Amino acid sequence: MNMNGQMELMPRLVTMTNGTTSSLPSYDGYVHAELSNQPISYHISRCYPGTLSEAECQRFALASCRIACMSMDVIRGRIPPRKLQRVLNASCLRRLETMAYLLENHLRTHQELKARLSYLPAMPTLVYGTLVSLDTTEIVVNLMVGKDSYWVNLVLKRVGSRWICTTADLG
Repeated sequence: MNMNGQMELMPRLVTMTNGTTSSLPSYDGYVHAELSNQPISYHISRCYPGTLSEAECQRFALASCRIACMSMDVIRGRIPPRKLQRVLNASCLRRLETMAYLLENHLRTHQELKARLSYLPAMPTLVYGTLVSLDTTEIVVNLMVGKDSYWVNLVLKRVGSRWICTTADLG
């Protein structure tokens, strides 16, 4: 970001497999989420020709934060999985439901972990994303639950005019 708060295109040098270097354009900025009292920084790069607008980058960052927080809430048993069925495909939703079931059983015998994980809200702190093609984006979101840090890896694929999450890996 420049001094006026505007997003800038920041080329980064990357060493390719053949030993040459190339610059990948990246977009850096900040978004504000509902529960977060601090702005969430994002860094989005792309691996294909084309451009992104500041608004598109902010939409990717905010949507990723929302999906990551809601996925964390699903596995913690705070919201029903059906709340995500418009943005997650069926396979991804089933895997989250399975993880929620396994975590619920694990937390029955680990009360200290349950206290740390179950009650505080998930707060996004940063977003890193790569648009690997016109139809696929891979994003990682850092979430804080209390003092504990969790990373959420997301893969979003374009289906028609919508972006659908096909992978949500939390850990």
